[in-house]
Amino acid sequence: MQEWSYLRGALVMLAGAGGGGAKILKFVIQKIEFIFQAIYPELAREIIAYPNLISVKIDYGFPGDLNPCSRLYYLFIGLFLVIQTSSSYKPSSIKNLGAFCANDTSHGYPNLNPIDQSQPRLINKVENGTLYQIGSGDDQIWLIHVYGNTGYDFGYAYGTLLRDQIHKVLPRAWTHFQQEIIDSLKDLKLPKWFENIIVNQGLDVALDFQNELVKKYTDEEIYNEMRGLADASQIDYKIVTRLHMLGEITRGRCSLYGLWGNVTLGGKTLQLRALDWDVDAGLQDYPVVTIYHPRTSKLGHAFANVAWAGYIGTLTGMSSLRLGISEIGVSFPDNTFGDESMSGLPFIFVERYILQYSETLDDALSFISDVRRTCHLILGVADGKLGTARMIQYSHSKVNFFDDQNLQPLADWHPRIPNAVYSGMDWLCPSRQYKLYRAIIDQYGQITPELSIKNITSIVKTGDLHVGVYDLTDNIMYVANARGTDEQGPKEAYNRQFVKIDLNIEFARQQ
Repeated sequence: MQEWSYLRGALVMLAGAGGGGAKILKFVIQKIEFIFQAIYPELAREIIAYPNLISVKIDYGFPGDLNPCSRLYYLFIGLFLVIQTSSSYKPSSIKNLGAFCANDTSHGYPNLNPIDQSQPRLINKVENGTLYQIGSGDDQIWLIHVYGNTGYDFGYAYGTLLRDQIHKVLPRAWTHFQQEIIDSLKDLKLPKWFENIIVNQGLDVALDFQNELVKKYTDEEIYNEMRGLADASQIDYKIVTRLHMLGEITRGRCSLYGLWGNVTLGGKTLQLRALDWDVDAGLQDYPVVTIYHPRTSKLGHAFANVAWAGYIGTLTGMSSLRLGISEIGVSFPDNTFGDESMSGLPFIFVERYILQYSETLDDALSFISDVRRTCHLILGVADGKLGTARMIQYSHSKVNFFDDQNLQPLADWHPRIPNAVYSGMDWLCPSRQYKLYRAIIDQYGQITPELSIKNITSIVKTGDLHVGVYDLTDNIMYVANARGTDEQGPKEAYNRQFVKIDLNIEFARQQ
């Protein structure tokens, strides 16, 4: 039985009049943060938009003075009593909850590393591809540009330029995941028949079977690209396809936000994609940002994909039309999710399709609504042209779309924030959700990519494998990766140096 809680808050508006010395008293909201915005959203927006006229005290302060703008003062007294009765989850009432989400309330420290803004350094050039390196010291990233009329063109150029890196990372990652999945099989919540294939016939057979289930839903050019990559790098094609099936069964914990309007400094549209996944597979030893340059409209438009050598699926990225994508694997759903299926378009290719082919936020949401979906996820899509973002509750049989006015789950540990959608680590994950909420609220109205890197991801401690912060207004991406095998410094990406990538330059770069 779901518990109900009653949240109450009062907003008192007082202003004084007097001979040149009147004060406008601060407004007080008692006991609950932003609770009135669910009832009076227009009023909430005005309060946030005009801090010089109105100040809100909710366990923190908005910048701005309270001096009257005129020598003529008007006396007005308004009293708003807001009582919200809401269905609100309490951690004690949630049965589908692990210790990870129930107990972690610790905070990290600010990331004070300077952001690397150095220019890309040319490394190599082949037909249909150019390889650069960006970053410095132990925080360097391969930046590869691929051009083509077919997926095979993309893959062959990629495999030629990154042959050595692919041979070092893919076999090691495959060996690691084979053992890791066997060891954690009981926690993965896979269909029993699929578990039996893994146990009795091996992970390779199970993933080959899964590939057969999804093949008819997957664009042929994706397979052409993987084939080109395998041919050029001279690595087993089946290892490449199997590694691209792993995301459907492992689903790392992650965090995301989409912020716009009054939340950010200057009203920019910003997006976070923090990937909390396996840092023991060695993926971070060879981080890669791939810039795709289609030479035909059938391959869509230019986009940037953040991954590792040999991986062409999308977990993190931005498009040349200023769309961004984020994703969270869901281990702790509630009964508002639908069921799951092993048969459909893998989510790494759903996300890639959005970056490669969608022109607007509406295009992306329509595709998500219509595609044959697979597993439980939370997706984030932001549009720098429209200046807004949406969060998506994603499953095989159901999909729900949320903005800042109807964001779910609605709980005291996951309140709504004007001009923001966000989710921390999972769906039912009170401590992590609330930490991300507090980090956004504490920086409200001042958030920039730099401030997010300094005071949000590092404080919340999210993004251990890699972090992408997107400035979708100016088309700039900031990326950090976990510490590599022989590298020094902090282990987690959120504590390391970020690299700034100006995608205006990279999308326009010709071979």
